[in-house]
Amino acid sequence: MGNRSTTLRNLLILAGVLAAVLFIAAALIAANLDRSASESFRSTYHYELKISTSGPIENAVLLLPLPSRYDPGIGANVTPIDLSRVSLRNFDRDDIAVRIESVDGVPMLNISADRIDPLYTNRIMPIPIMPGQNESELPRPTHIYSDRYSEETPVLVDMELRVSSTGSSEIETRAPVGAEPLFAPYRIVGNLTDPTDGYHHASPGSSGYAVEVPLVLFYDAADENILMISADFEGRNEWWIMGWRFNSYRESVSHEFTGPCNGIYPAKGILVAGEGVYRNPGDR
Repeated sequence: MGNRSTTLRNLLILAGVLAAVLFIAAALIAANLDRSASESFRSTYHYELKISTSGPIENAVLLLPLPSRYDPGIGANVTPIDLSRVSLRNFDRDDIAVRIESVDGVPMLNISADRIDPLYTNRIMPIPIMPGQNESELPRPTHIYSDRYSEETPVLVDMELRVSSTGSSEIETRAPVGAEPLFAPYRIVGNLTDPTDGYHHASPGSSGYAVEVPLVLFYDAADENILMISADFEGRNEWWIMGWRFNSYRESVSHEFTGPCNGIYPAKGILVAGEGVYRNPGDR
């Protein structure tokens, strides 16, 4: 009996030591993961604009939505978009001016030019790689560009503008309305949970809204001309815990315009908030 009691006592002591070691190890791992998340954390705003026109437009002034939020300290909206960091593609900077203009206290993107011509290119067909063939041995595709549609250049090319800014302050991605930059001025006109709204649905755990944002457009064009404008904005938090994790909110607006334009045109879009994962249930 004495030996059994001693053995049982030793086993209990060993179990207690192992439990303590496991607890300390779990605490250290949790602390290291939390430190990794804090040290790797970053937040990013990203704005992207695409414009295409089927034919030339003239005397053009396009006032397009930018993300902004109201700052009571100055009594006006402020935007995180910094055009000194802009990346442009297929923009003729010699003939097209791009700047931010305040319209009734709301920052908007002003794109203006005496004339904006379309850009068309040829269709690039994929080239199959044969077994044993190296990709570097394939012939390079030849790009042909034109300012008009033809059988040789049938693909309309977008003008693209992109801006990103990165910081360390956490973005409110669950409830950005009133707290974070959004396309302005905006009006919420519906909910994405309504199957009849005609918009994309929100993913599980997120919330979504149909929004309406005005575009101010002045230009001359042929009656059959089609101008397509789309703008996308995202606020995103990212951190590393055994892999990159994120949460975000995003907004997109697009509209197609036929013929000349001279005034204010409402464009519909979507706002989706609360996508991704959150470190704690109560976190943003």
